[in-house]
Amino acid sequence: MTKLSLLASRIYQKLNRHARALVITASLLVTALLISLCFNNNVHTDEAFTMNLIQNNFQGIIEGTAGDVHPPLYYIIAKIAALLFPTQTYRLLVQKIVVIIPVTLTLLGGGLWVQRKTQKPFPGLLFIASLSFLVCTMEYGVQVRMYSWGLFFVTFCGLEAYEAYMTGKLRHWIFFAVWGVGTAYTHYFSFVSAVVICGLLFVALLIWKRKQLLRWLITVVLMFIAYLPWFLVLLGQFQAVNTSYWIPEITGETILSYFTWAFGTDVQYTTVMTMILLVAGGVIGLISLVRERDSLDVFSVFCWLVPFLTCAGGVIVSWIFSPIYYSRYVYPALGLLCVFFALSWSHAENWYQLVLLFFCCTIGVERYREAIDQEYLELNTDLTMAYLEEHLQQEDIVVYNFSTYRLIYEYYVDSDQLVDLQDVDWENLEGDIYFFYTYNCEQISQSTLDAYGLVMEDEGEMGVEQNDFIMYHVYKAE
Repeated sequence: MTKLSLLASRIYQKLNRHARALVITASLLVTALLISLCFNNNVHTDEAFTMNLIQNNFQGIIEGTAGDVHPPLYYIIAKIAALLFPTQTYRLLVQKIVVIIPVTLTLLGGGLWVQRKTQKPFPGLLFIASLSFLVCTMEYGVQVRMYSWGLFFVTFCGLEAYEAYMTGKLRHWIFFAVWGVGTAYTHYFSFVSAVVICGLLFVALLIWKRKQLLRWLITVVLMFIAYLPWFLVLLGQFQAVNTSYWIPEITGETILSYFTWAFGTDVQYTTVMTMILLVAGGVIGLISLVRERDSLDVFSVFCWLVPFLTCAGGVIVSWIFSPIYYSRYVYPALGLLCVFFALSWSHAENWYQLVLLFFCCTIGVERYREAIDQEYLELNTDLTMAYLEEHLQQEDIVVYNFSTYRLIYEYYVDSDQLVDLQDVDWENLEGDIYFFYTYNCEQISQSTLDAYGLVMEDEGEMGVEQNDFIMYHVYKAE
């Protein structure tokens, strides 16, 4: 163990000379990995909703989100990107880059912040490695949704809250307010995280710096005023969610699945190992807090409380009213969990931190492999689109029997050519039919084919997103 400690110390001394450069390099390397996952044409249901919604103008986007269950900021950002890069060929790639940008900023800004506060090279790298690999950033860092922007806003809202508390400088209070309002306009559970941050900051000020409570009150009031226009919309959306929403009932098994969702991989016991490291880091941090009573250790505990209270609040509200909380809603708060992880383990010996970095990178290899499978290998989208590009003519129609997937089909096929099986006008067919037969759903009956003189040929198994189907070519018999 002495030799290992000596080796880690030597590596530490060399790395410490280039700590900032290492953080920047690591952030860019992770960004490159995320970009490598973007060169596909696969979207899931929520991503299809995004791509369809941003076809509207800004007023349409705001009205569309008001009728949905999310605030509008992310969609406005996505719309601006679509206007700046109005190419049909790369429109999905553009939107994937839009969601990678805040991940890069979080990795870079958070890593440099941790490195600067600890004055050590390993903690900044631990923040980057844990956020990139221990949690599900390889999946949610490229989803065309608001979660990566929520991650950016929540993380920096928390960091600026600490800076405002420590320095009392006006610029930190301003940034704290800006990131907090941005958080609230991005996702409602990001909004919950911002409320938790405000509450924890209030507690810290009440205990140690009461003179700054007035500044906290003024800032929070201004934040609420900035959010008030959408807060009224939120109340209406909450009422709609309370009466009918898709999220299933939350049980004990569901709560356990949150940990698997966040930390699990196909490698056995990944979740358990990660939880052990989080608990061990918490113990190390608490010991340091008791011994040194350092404000950074207090902040570390508060960083852990943000995702915990966000998740707990969602579960409690779901139990009292109706299910509104889903596992991925806590993702924006996981940046602060990784700050907690890095700050807590910064008190450990260098060789412990070095081993942790190796562990995170090992998990990262598996995370990246799973992401490659998910983005490129598990789906039949490319096969389906190649077939349609070769065969589908303007007078033809695409018929489907799984109505839930129409939103996704509209991303790939002109909506004028999409027809539900229940709505096919068999008597007035002008061209051929390409039928997406989803298993265990309604089939075109032989009697219908015979009645209208049609032939149906099996073109093989294809699919879009996670929905595999058999492609049938239906045409009039000679």
